[in-house]
Amino acid sequence: MRQFLRQLFSECDTASFSRVGTFLALGCACLWVSRIVWKTAALPALDGLTIFIASLYGLGKAGETVQRVLGKKE
Repeated sequence: MRQFLRQLFSECDTASFSRVGTFLALGCACLWVSRIVWKTAALPALDGLTIFIASLYGLGKAGETVQRVLGKKE
């Protein structure tokens, strides 16, 4: 189980904040949207929330790509 979690949240055994941050943001967003739907019986617009969650992972990958191009990371 421990090895599975390590592989889930890392790439090549290196920690990845973009994965963990995206997972946490997605979990909080699901709870938040569920609460809104439960209280109002209406689904809110999810455009901004979707962009926010995707940007966490995208920024992490972009930073990693820049590091690889500059030769600072293998």
